[in-house]
Amino acid sequence: MGRPLNKKYFANTNYQDFGTANVGGESVASVSISGSWSGYTQATSTVTFSAPDIQGGVTAEGTVTITAGAPTAVTITVPGSGYLSAPTVTIADSDGGAETAGTATAVLTSGASARQNGIKVETQYGSGDSEITTGDVIKQVSTKRYKVQTSQGTGIFKLVTTEAKAAGEMSIMATDSAGGTYLVSKLTARQAVLVPVANAHGGSSSAGSQFASGTGAKWTFGSAVVDDTVTISNQ
Repeated sequence: MGRPLNKKYFANTNYQDFGTANVGGESVASVSISGSWSGYTQATSTVTFSAPDIQGGVTAEGTVTITAGAPTAVTITVPGSGYLSAPTVTIADSDGGAETAGTATAVLTSGASARQNGIKVETQYGSGDSEITTGDVIKQVSTKRYKVQTSQGTGIFKLVTTEAKAAGEMSIMATDSAGGTYLVSKLTARQAVLVPVANAHGGSSSAGSQFASGTGAKWTFGSAVVDDTVTISNQ
């Protein structure tokens, strides 16, 4: 198989670090409150968060503090996981009164508290299933087979370099410094073997031109460097 991928590239490392679901994305760090609020009662007020973007993620939870009829703070009790963008925050009062609502905005984790990103893939779980573009790699099984978690389930998928997939197939996208895209035919700890493909994973892009088909390049989750590295799609 060659040198296997380090576990840090898989979202399952988030379990040992955070004790929550084995997915990439982020958690909710805090909620900011602004605008004009009135008519809220502590005993009947609640705060809810929209669901995470990544299948298998945990929805954040919290409690709200009401002062003089207005929400003044949200305490995060469950940070959640699997958010690719800040969730919608809803503060509601069930007492039936006439409330005036301002704005509550979730802030995702960053810096030292950020969750580990995981390799993002496109998969087709079964025959006739639609292709899913937010699969999260959680384990490398062999050179071209990976254990992946998606909204259609968790299974073992074979790495391919075609956009049209059969059941049990997956693809990994890479992007060069000019925004050109590739599908990865093989991924090791040091190198990605690339096949230029336009409009990879349903996006609108040109086929990469910095690396010829079958050529290997160094890869990163960060910014690509011209004619040297590509960015592997991650979440």
